[in-house]
Amino acid sequence: MRHFFWLLALINIGLLAYFNLDYILPNKPQLKLAEIDPDKIQVLSQKAIDALPKKETAPPPTATPTPPPEQTSACFEWGIFTDTNLANAQKALAKRGLTATLKEQSPVQPKRFWVYRPPLKTMVEAQKKAAELKAFGVEDLFIVQEGKWKNAISFGNFEDEQLATKLLQELQAKGVKNVEKNSRTQGDAHYSLLLSNLTEENSAELKKLKPNFPAADLKQTSCN
Repeated sequence: MRHFFWLLALINIGLLAYFNLDYILPNKPQLKLAEIDPDKIQVLSQKAIDALPKKETAPPPTATPTPPPEQTSACFEWGIFTDTNLANAQKALAKRGLTATLKEQSPVQPKRFWVYRPPLKTMVEAQKKAAELKAFGVEDLFIVQEGKWKNAISFGNFEDEQLATKLLQELQAKGVKNVEKNSRTQGDAHYSLLLSNLTEENSAELKKLKPNFPAADLKQTSCN
């Protein structure tokens, strides 16, 4: 009987503890959801949106400007000149803001062979004849504008006589008449002009002076 009493007492204590767990054990943290009050919801106008503080953004990186391409320069030798036309060549350079170092050549020079049409009476006639020759397909020519050969039409100036003969035959095959090949001498004294830091533009300008100085060639050389 006594054992039965203690059994009932334990059962009652267990039931009491089970139904009062919330009071006996610590409560678990509970998350409360924020309640939305419909009366506090406002619709913002565009003006109000624009007035809101803006988030600062970093400015876009500035593009580095591309430097202009550098104009390359080189050294050239312009010649050969005689005492007669050297001063004119130097004046032509000065007019273009170019300076040159004078170089005297050896008096003994190899022969040069010139293919040309003898001088016409006037520049007008020479220009007309040059136009006719271009109609035959002859593009590489120019009218000489100096000395006793003024108004002659030059087709080429060569150190190798075989090259001059070949050009003469090609011109004759195209129907060019009154064309000749002859050796030319430059006189006793010979000079050339050395130019440094010459740009492509400068080089093109000097090549345009070929009619004034038919025996002078512009050749690239070492800058040393």
